[in-house]
Amino acid sequence: MTLDTLPGGPGTLDSPFLRPSAGLFRNRRTRRPGEVNLKSCGLLHPRAAAVHAQTLGQLDPVDVLTYPDYRPAYAMLAERLGTTPDSLVLTAGSDPGLGLLTRAFPSVTRIVLHHPNYDGWSKFARIAGCEPDPVPADPATGRFVLGDLLPRLRQGPPAFVVVTQPHSLTGQVHEARQLAELAEAVGAHGSLLVLDTAYLAFTEGGEELVRGLTGLRHVVRVNSFSKCYGLSGARIAVLVAHPATARHLFDLDPEAPVSAVALALLQGSLRRHGVFEEVWAEVRGLRARFAERVEEALPGWRSRPGGGNFVTWDVPGPGQAASATGHLHEHGIVIRDLSGLPGLPAALRIAVADGPTVDRVVDLLRTWREGFAE
Repeated sequence: MTLDTLPGGPGTLDSPFLRPSAGLFRNRRTRRPGEVNLKSCGLLHPRAAAVHAQTLGQLDPVDVLTYPDYRPAYAMLAERLGTTPDSLVLTAGSDPGLGLLTRAFPSVTRIVLHHPNYDGWSKFARIAGCEPDPVPADPATGRFVLGDLLPRLRQGPPAFVVVTQPHSLTGQVHEARQLAELAEAVGAHGSLLVLDTAYLAFTEGGEELVRGLTGLRHVVRVNSFSKCYGLSGARIAVLVAHPATARHLFDLDPEAPVSAVALALLQGSLRRHGVFEEVWAEVRGLRARFAERVEEALPGWRSRPGGGNFVTWDVPGPGQAASATGHLHEHGIVIRDLSGLPGLPAALRIAVADGPTVDRVVDLLRTWREGFAE
């Protein structure tokens, strides 16, 4: 018997399991030898790598041979985030955390958010049957205004209202008062405010900007550890929610895919939190100097104020953006060309890794500029 002769085989229409698909969300990441990825904005810092090497060197094989115990990680995270363990939900990265929210509340059909934004929201909207309801930046300033989300929210039923703090493409940071006012209005509408804080560690005083929202019934914080602790490959994140919301999320067994190795790396990072605080401070200083040096070398490039571990520049035209991106790629540096996104007609985003990498990128951009023809 072959596939052709099975019921529902090729050429028949009576099997729900055989149908064409575009494979839309298949991962196609590649990595060249020696390549430096400054596009994804992971924490590429040698001190972070040293912490993880130490943790992996001390990993007990029993933790790999047996199912993990999540309780120690929850206790450490609760202390670090100023909450209780029953408010926390571990997930295998922030993408599963976002997907968890859309699956846990299937009656919600809208996601109100600033656009452009993290691509994952469009992905999970599609999977869950939600409709993204995008709100553009202020055309006069190019900046996002939290108050602009409310008129759109009030035009329809309860929704997820998404705010990235700081913004994952521009680095824009919102004030604590603005966030509190938005949270109150979202709660009054019967909606849920989702704060994506993947880059918040690189904002000086960032935790204080969101601490007042921790534990509110109508607020969920999604925090990846890919950026702050350099755990992109470990795939681990946490959702911070009201305990009642957290219990509802646990109905979908979200922590089961979180491995013991990822837990060990997270706990090792939490134990060495002081090291990472020093790294974050270093990145903030490098970010400011990086922006200044590039603007000095490249007339017409203007950096946006930001709180992430990256700098976003508006550049004179998309041709320049594409040419500079190609030049860096030829020399083993991958960055993100944002040109053409709403409010970003010609722009580049480059992550801040460490001092030598910043020096290398600046030198390469100077070389590119010398040979670039308008």
